[in-house]
Amino acid sequence: MKNFLMILALLTGNVFAGSLPTASYVEVERYVGKWYAITSLPQFFSKSCVAQTADYEIASENSISVLNTCIKKSGKTTTITGTATVVNPATNAELEVVFDNFFTRLFKVKGDYTIIKLDADYEYVMVGSKDRKSLWIMSRETTMPSAVLKQYVNFAAANGFDVSKLVNSKF
Repeated sequence: MKNFLMILALLTGNVFAGSLPTASYVEVERYVGKWYAITSLPQFFSKSCVAQTADYEIASENSISVLNTCIKKSGKTTTITGTATVVNPATNAELEVVFDNFFTRLFKVKGDYTIIKLDADYEYVMVGSKDRKSLWIMSRETTMPSAVLKQYVNFAAANGFDVSKLVNSKF
């Protein structure tokens, strides 16, 4: 049932999507690796997570393998794998993600993954969806300087995200 709800949300969530600013150019080789979600908009599939991570690896010339991990209060983890495909090679900042489960394969569901803001050192990133329903502010470490986090949150708010609903991870 959870998978069906996730697919339904992805199918209906992007219907009225608007444009978002993107990072000017993403060097995929520098972007891949482990990211820690410092704060994010709640998603039904992450309700039981107290923290989240994303691991990316280059899969091919235009795709990245995705391993998302949900860390639960008990310390147990759940994961989901997928593939992100670059849809805008001029910037490499706009991708479509397909997760590896029955429903997403059956209905060919693709999630919008936009790299909105990325610092020059590839230490901090803001990723979201054009419909403003998904947002993750991530770091290479389990923490982020409060001034940097505030800058990213303000940028998200200025671009139409409801930052009052952000949930902080507890690593």
